[in-house]
Amino acid sequence: MKHGSMRSLVTGMLIGGTAATMFGIMNWQTEKKWNQQIHKSGRWLTKKTDEFMNKL
Repeated sequence: MKHGSMRSLVTGMLIGGTAATMFGIMNWQTEKKWNQQIHKSGRWLTKKTDEFMNKL
């Protein structure tokens, strides 16, 4: 392999690895946000169910 093509290959691997890492972080943050929202909704539902059961 020529020196230039080897440098291009390494550069491409670094760019690809960085892009994959950023994509993973973005997905993790989105998933974390959704999990927090589900947890918040679950607490609200539990509270409403307890209020309803206390009325009975």
